[in-house]
Amino acid sequence: MISSIIYTDTKAYLDKVLDQALLDLLKSDYPKVYEHVQNLIVAMEQTIQKIDSTNFWRLMPEILGYDSRFVLLNSLQLSEDKLLTEIEIIQMIERDFPNLNKEFCGYSLKEQEHESLIFSVQ
Repeated sequence: MISSIIYTDTKAYLDKVLDQALLDLLKSDYPKVYEHVQNLIVAMEQTIQKIDSTNFWRLMPEILGYDSRFVLLNSLQLSEDKLLTEIEIIQMIERDFPNLNKEFCGYSLKEQEHESLIFSVQ
């Protein structure tokens, strides 16, 4: 269903991409990760505010980077057990986000992917 993937604004996007239960868990049990996520949200919103017809293609890879970070965070399945430290979680997200779309599309990290905006993540 196409209407379920169209975001009308940044809030609608964040409401779908960042689960509220996850944010609540981060806030209570992973405060450093929560702060990192809040900083990413602010940075993404600032980037979106800068978009105009002259810089869209330069800023789009940055927006894809924020999206990849949020997707990675959701995929970690964090719990109160704290199998990873907060620093490890942040480092993992920051290390892995540039390659997320490549892996989702079936490429190994060693393979050269096709030219596509989806792989231009910053």
